This record gives sequence, C-alpha cells and structure tokens, in this order.
Amino acid sequence: MGFISYEKKDSLAIITLSRSKSNAINDVMLVELTRIVNEAADDENVRGVVVASDQPKFFSGGFDVKEVFGYDRERMRDFFGRFIDVYEKLHRLPKPVVAAVSGHAFAGGAIMALVADLRVFAEGEFGYALNEINFGAVLPPGMVRMAIDAVGLRHARDLLFYGSAISPSDAFKIGLAKELAAAESVLERAIDHAGALAEKPRGAFAAVKKSFLEATGHTASDRQWLEPFLDHWFSSEAEELKRKLLDSLRK
Repeated sequence: MGFISYEKKDSLAIITLSRSKSNAINDVMLVELTRIVNEAADDENVRGVVVASDQPKFFSGGFDVKEVFGYDRERMRDFFGRFIDVYEKLHRLPKPVVAAVSGHAFAGGAIMALVADLRVFAEGEFGYALNEINFGAVLPPGMVRMAIDAVGLRHARDLLFYGSAISPSDAFKIGLAKELAAAESVLERAIDHAGALAEKPRGAFAAVKKSFLEATGHTASDRQWLEPFLDHWFSSEAEELKRKLLDSLRK
C-alpha cells in the first residue's frame, strides 16, 4: 500500500490517509481507499472504523486538482462514481465510523470527514470547508443531506452557500465536531469514541444507524446524480474557475 495504511487495534480498524503534504486524493489513492474500506466492512472482527491522517496539519485537502482537473468527462465519471461508492460505503457502514480530523479538511477531504458518525477535531489554526461551490461544482443531494444531518439546515446552508473555511472552534460550536483535542491527542480521542460505540450491541447499533439513515433520506445512491454533477463540473463557468485555481497554484 502506498497512500493508505491499515491496521487493527483490538476490534477497531484504523484507516490512515498517507499521501504527501495534504493527502490530496487521486485515482491511485482512491483505488487503495476503496479496497481497504471494503476490507474493513467485510471483516466480522472489525466493530468500528477510525479514519485518520498521518500528515501534519492536514486531514485531506480534497481532490488532487493538478490531476483530477485534467480528467475528461468519461474519466471524471469513473473517478467521481467511485468516490461516491466509497463515501456511501463508509456513511452506511453498520458499524461506528469516527473521523480524526487532525488538520485542514477541504472539499472532497471535508466530505471524507462528513461521512463519519462523529468527528474529533484538532485545536489550532485549521480550516474545514465544503468549498465546491467556489469552483463551480454542485454537490449531489446525499452530500447535502450529510451536512444537514451533521449541523442542521441553517449551518449546512452557510457551509455550502459560502464555501468558506470554518475553524475547529466554530466546528465545535455548530456540532460538526463532537470534541476538540490537542493535535497529538486527536487520534487517541477518536479511537476512544469509536471503541465506546463499538461496545454497543452490534445488531442494535446497526439497526439504530439504519433507522437514522432512512429517516434522513439516505436511501438512494448519489450515483443517479452523476450526470447532473458532470454537467456542472464541465460547464464553461466551472472550467474557467478551475483554470484560475490551477493558475494560482502555479504561482
């Protein structure tokens, strides 16, 4: 494995993002992540999952824009379809999922934190942003529902309309973060929360989680929204915004 590490600690699976400075998600990383998430899901001895990062100051900066922004429509359909599959797999997993958000989390990286049942954020000068709107992308309804589930309609609207980064302290105030912890303690606290939930009766936890998903409308896959997503992604407006972002990164 190159970009994802996987270990088991007692009954927990620890999935750690480990790619360069910002854990930017590219095709190879997504292939690894999909395989490992499926492994954790299928392992009967795994009763909970923690998603973490080993990169200082970053959980994940989102998609690797230098690679992904160059995809044509067919390749983007494949890539984003598989991204939908992996975030839905984690979100619907009949086991507790906790995110150890140890630094910045933007766009697709913010989504990877959002899929969790709860999140522990690192204290510090970090940002969390669902900033897709800033480069012309429109999130599928399932992602929007996850934001509403996490922070309520009013705060979700602010996160998605403005696309601005919020601090860990603000994430805690609106309920996005279950807890704030020192950077060196984020993973430990996430493991503690996942372990506490994993001790619940397995069948009961799975049934309660399923009830929440059904009550909040998580019944159909976002794959049905792939084509509308791609229409926005490849619109002239979005192409210009993505070009400007790439230009800014080259400076």
